Amino acid sequence: MLGRYGKNKVLKDIFRKAVKVYRVNQFDRCIDQLRNINSGATMYVTDVGFERWSRAYSPRKRYNLMSSNIAEAMNNAIKDCRELPITRVIDYIREVLQHWFHDRRTSAGKLMSTLTTKDGDLDGIVDLTSKTCTCRQFDIDEIPCEHALACIRVQRFSYVDYCSPYYSSAFLAAAYSGEIHPVGHPPEWLVPEDIASIVVFPPVRRRLPGRPKKNRTPSFGAEVSQSTCTTCHRNGHNSHTCTYSRSSKPSTNTSGVGEASGLQNV
Repeated sequence: MLGRYGKNKVLKDIFRKAVKVYRVNQFDRCIDQLRNINSGATMYVTDVGFERWSRAYSPRKRYNLMSSNIAEAMNNAIKDCRELPITRVIDYIREVLQHWFHDRRTSAGKLMSTLTTKDGDLDGIVDLTSKTCTCRQFDIDEIPCEHALACIRVQRFSYVDYCSPYYSSAFLAAAYSGEIHPVGHPPEWLVPEDIASIVVFPPVRRRLPGRPKKNRTPSFGAEVSQSTCTTCHRNGHNSHTCTYSRSSKPSTNTSGVGEASGLQNV
């Protein structure tokens, strides 16, 4: 949606609000606002299905997470090793995961509290027995909302009993309890004969012209930040490729004429 209609900042802000609200009536108001601004955008997000992108209509628990970009995080982590042989790439990934697990396991072991973690300006009706609230934050995130916390304080109950165990430090420690061991040097590996006899050939494909890309291709609608030159303070290039003099200032000409060649209006 942002790729097609993201140039409209007001529309983009309303859409992002619709993604994150908990109450269905708040979500419906956002959709009405979208419809008043751009009916085509509203039809597009409706056809996709509200349950696929909104918190209010999500059929599953999201535990306050509205992102699924772990693939992009891994893609960025192994950016420096892509040109290496595939066996070295795999070993590099093992090293990255080994460091991640070690650091998170160490952090989890230092936690002194039972929970690892916790808006609104509307009232809510809370049922502590079923762990629900009309604001729906308690239902969806499975952690007490501000309304539930107020009830828990009045009743002098423990807020820990009303949180999902997935928020506990014990579950965090269990998630990284596994260990990733070094594989040693290849000459020391004990490889079965039937595996060692297999000859693996590189994939047959035609190499595209030009230098292979290292950075990922941005997702449809993703916002891409531009680099700023430290010499001329213009966007779109760096100091190594700058064609402007250090004393020059960015032109106020919005047509873009002369930007590529470094010419200035006089």
